Parts: sequence; C-alpha cells; structure tokens
Amino acid sequence: MKIHLSFLLCYRWLLASVLLTAIIQSAFAVDPIKEDPKFKAIAERFQTDFGATIKLAQSKDDVVATNYEIRILEPAQIENAIKVLTWLETEYKRFPAGFFKKHGSKNLVLANAYVSKTWKGPGVPYLPTTIAEKRTNSILVTVPSTFTPSSEFLAKSSIYHTVITYLLDDLKLPDSPLALAKWKALESKDLENESESAKRLLKSSNSREGLFKILWDPFELREMIELAKSDPLLKQRIKIVQAFLSTLDPQFNQAFWENLETIPESQRTISLNNPEDIKNIEQIKSDKAIQSDLSFIEKKWSLKVVWKPGSEVPPMPAKVRLEYSYHTDKKLQSFKDFVHLLREELELYPDEIVSKLNVKNIYILDDFVFRNVKVAGQSFSWLPQVSFAYAISSFDPMKSSSKDFYRRTIHHEIFHLMDSKFSVKGGPIHGTNWTDLNEKGFRFKLDYSPADQPFFTKDNAGRLGFAEPYGMNVATDDRATLYGRLMAEDKLFFERLKTDKILKAKTDRILEFFQFIKRDLGIKSTNPFFIKIEGMFPVKKES
Repeated sequence: MKIHLSFLLCYRWLLASVLLTAIIQSAFAVDPIKEDPKFKAIAERFQTDFGATIKLAQSKDDVVATNYEIRILEPAQIENAIKVLTWLETEYKRFPAGFFKKHGSKNLVLANAYVSKTWKGPGVPYLPTTIAEKRTNSILVTVPSTFTPSSEFLAKSSIYHTVITYLLDDLKLPDSPLALAKWKALESKDLENESESAKRLLKSSNSREGLFKILWDPFELREMIELAKSDPLLKQRIKIVQAFLSTLDPQFNQAFWENLETIPESQRTISLNNPEDIKNIEQIKSDKAIQSDLSFIEKKWSLKVVWKPGSEVPPMPAKVRLEYSYHTDKKLQSFKDFVHLLREELELYPDEIVSKLNVKNIYILDDFVFRNVKVAGQSFSWLPQVSFAYAISSFDPMKSSSKDFYRRTIHHEIFHLMDSKFSVKGGPIHGTNWTDLNEKGFRFKLDYSPADQPFFTKDNAGRLGFAEPYGMNVATDDRATLYGRLMAEDKLFFERLKTDKILKAKTDRILEFFQFIKRDLGIKSTNPFFIKIEGMFPVKKES
C-alpha cells in the first residue's frame, strides 16, 4: 500500500499536536481538591493567619517517602480534609497572634495516610493526625477516610505533641534544662500515694511533650498546678517549659496562662433545644408523679435536679465541642419513667453515704454529646460540689434491656464518687490491692499511649476479670462497671462469677469495701442498701 508523503507529514504533525496538548493539559490540570471553594478558603486563612501553605502530598516525595509510605488524598476525601484542617485551625488560634508565622512550619502537607516504614505491629498501623517533619519545614497531616468518635479529640491532642516536637528540634544546647538528659533528672518518681487521676497526670507530665499538652487543657492544667504545690520537681518542669515559650514569644506571660484556664462556654457549647419547645413544658410542671419524684430526690440527696429546657449547661471542664438538650412535653412519658427509675435507685443509698458525697446537681438531659461521643452518664467529680448528668435520648421504658442499662449507668456514676471519697491507701480496692488481681502482664488502656495500643479492646477480647470491655480503660472504670452490673442484678454477670475467678475476686473486694464503709459510718445492716448488697453474697463473719 502506498501512502502519500503529504498525508504522512500531516499525520505526524497532528500526532505531535495531540501529544503536546495532552502534556500541557496535564501540567495545568485542575486539582478538584485545591479548587474546592471551602478548601481554598481555609487554605487562604492558614496562609494569612499562620504563614503556612496547605499542600497535598505526592506518593513519590523524595524526602518524606524515605520514612513513610504515602497514601495520597483522593477527591472523595475533601470534606474530611476540611474537617481536620478546621480542628487544627481552632487549636492554632489558641496560640499568641503571630507565633506560628515566626516559629511554625511553613507547610502543612495532607495525605490520606503516612505509614511509617518501621511499623512492625499487627493489623492496621496507628496513624497520628500530625507529624513534625523539620527537614522540609513541614507538618504532615493525616486525613482519614472515616472518623471515629474519638477522632477530633485525638487530632487536637496530636497537634500539641507535634508543635513541641517541632520547636524542640532547634534545641541543640546540651546544657539547656529542656535537653533530654537534664529533663529526665526532674521526673516525678514516687507516685504510690497519689490518686489514679494524679498518677496519670504526673506520668504524662514527666515527658516534655506530655507536659506541654497539659498546659492547653484547662481542667488538667488546674489539676497539675495544684499537684505542683506539693511536688517541687513538677513545679520546676512547668516553669522550664513556660520560660522556654516566653523566650520564643513574650506573649506567653502569666496572664496568657491564666486566661487559657477559662474557656467561655459560648465557644464550646451548643444547645439543641428548639426555642419553641422551651415554652412547652407545662405538662412536666403539672405532672404530680414527676414532681413528687423530683422533690423526693432533691430532699433525700440535698441537691437540685436540673431539667427545664433553657437551664444552664453541665459544667464540662475542657475546650471541646459539647452538644446538649433538655426534655420537653414531647417526650413526657420517657422523662417521667426515667425520673421514677432514678428515684428508685437513689432511694437505696444510706443517708450516711449520701451526706458524704456532697452532690450539688443532677442534670437530666435528652442529648449529651461530648467530644462527638453520645454520653449516657457523667459524673463531674472535679467540682467543689460534685454533680451528675444523665442523658436519656435512647431510654426506652418499654424495654427491660434499656432500663437495666440505665440502672447500671446510675450506679456506675455514683460509684465513681464513692471510690474517690472512701477508698484509702491499704484499702481493699486501692492501688495494687485491686490492679494485682488482673492477669499477669495486663495494663489498663490509659497507662498506654495510643501508639502502644491502637486496638486495645480488640487485643484483649475474652480476657478474664472484667464486667465490661469499658472497664479495661482504667481501674476506676473497672470497678464502676462491675458495681453497675452488681446493683442491676445482671444475671449473666452472676453466671460469669461461677467460672471467672478474677471477676469473683474483684467482686469480693467491692463487697469488702462496702463493709468498711458500713463500719466506719456506723450504718445498720437493716438499711435497704446493705440488705441488697449482703443478700447477694453472704458476708463472711470474722472469727
């Protein structure tokens, strides 16, 4: 076949033109993530406010790829990227104006995942939200494909660890008090006599990164400052970190830290009540059975039951998103049934115990969402006069399983107070007298960092000695979950006691704990509470 020369030349020219056009279009292709209006808006704010450029990671990045396998961000993850950047922006704004322009990274590089090439653990690797990458003057940001209830909390916690790591990278002087060798000499070591909460706080503050994170949590900062009054090493560690920050920016002064302790509720709380519903509470006010139960609870416990729409928000300690709502006439029956259930359970407690717990308020809510997690019960033990909140949007009085769940929840929160009030060193549930009952090698989840135990509950599936997996978080929840099952007379729990020796040993310690309370407060055995407790298991008489 003969092909005309002019046709061949034309064909070659056309092919070259097409290839050139493809190359040009490829070079100037529109990135759907970068061109998203909301993404562009937040990227511009980061550049203007913090001097940081938002970039998208490339899978073949020569520097970052030496340490990480990079999974690039896909257009379908744009909303997740905006959400993560919004969380980071909120935390960045808590720093002094201009701080990040002077001392922060120049880039925030987003990817779906940065998987460390040194990862050796089982299953899916732990992926921190942010990673300091000083070589490229960047912070690497992970944008997950899906979020869990703890995603926001972990993301905000991660940024503080990353910021201090980034700042300390410039610290080369071995004689600096922040040099690792000198810092380790200031660790608080004798934690035996401290409460569980204080132990966790002191352990965290022993690391430079841990103490820095605590400085940004109003509740933990207050507790840490209180602990420092009797711990000179902790006091010195706080001063060293705060002095280091003030050398970087004089705006880190005493007034700054005092202001950081107080977070306006308007910045962190959202009421979900419809303003029209707030006016519609006459049926609750006029219901004699409800008002009788409320009156009984308030009189017996010397407290106030807060239930009316428009009432104050429960006193949450930290700067986190909190959503809440109160009941209205539209949910009259579920409210009425819960109030009666609450009365029945609270009525059991001896006056001698009630008077020692010093409860100020009980909040009865419909919705209560704390750190994106729906909460059924919460005790506010950090207040001078403690309070409770119970959220009953999922309460179904027609289902026995729902009523049993809320019985457990009511007693769970009360036990936290009794644990704090009556458990003393050497007592049956204090310290190692409790933790040593667990299987050898077990440690509670809050004794680990997330990187140590990314799948803690899954890894401990079927482990003996726990009434519920939730009890594996920390010893106080271990005891409270067991007590809740006990007071709700959970049949499956009692069956397990026949074969689970550790769970039975823990139950015996709880019963022993109440015998000490009974003796110390002079409570009679004829009290309904102790009739219930002692009726479950015969109390061994001392010989």
